[in-house]
Amino acid sequence: MTTPQLLPPSINEGITVKQALSRRHTSRQFSSEPLSIKNLSEVLWAAYGVNRPDTGKRTAPSACGVYPLELYVALPQGIYLYEPKTQTLTPVVEGDHRAELGTQDFVATAPCNIIVVSNYNRFHTGDDELDALMKGHEASLSALDAGAVTENVYLYCTCAGINVVERASADEDTIKATLGLGQQHHFVVAMTLGYPPVPPAPHFS
Repeated sequence: MTTPQLLPPSINEGITVKQALSRRHTSRQFSSEPLSIKNLSEVLWAAYGVNRPDTGKRTAPSACGVYPLELYVALPQGIYLYEPKTQTLTPVVEGDHRAELGTQDFVATAPCNIIVVSNYNRFHTGDDELDALMKGHEASLSALDAGAVTENVYLYCTCAGINVVERASADEDTIKATLGLGQQHHFVVAMTLGYPPVPPAPHFS
């Protein structure tokens, strides 16, 4: 399958953060038009990309800096893993699997679904005290990180005129089977996004 070649973000454009916050909203209606490579690149960077190349730190915070989340991008032609350090996509599975990644009808037809999973094996810093504090709290820490990722996506979509909805309506076992994930992976949240639907042309009789 063809792998989209992501672009670096254009950071000197768009509306202010306060304007984005005032306009932030959820929508479950989408055009079937594919996201432009610019929008796809930038929404992934906004979600979890590297914003400080000298340290590798991300646009979203992570408790203890372990960055346990993995973002899978489901497009009509296949599913890809987002690689934040290189701003690239790695093919995971070929074909249209969007319908397997949620229970609502729009999931199967919207041009893009982002699936956020947590790799619990990454909750390790090498510091015994920190690791002991995180032990047993992987789910809540993953949810904390994913909340920041989700809001980043919402704010970018507001700036770019893209509709988006966060959702937990998905079957974890189906997601893990589709993506080929192991027991260390756990589904956290999904987001469906796409351009607003084009209103029908007026009919004159």
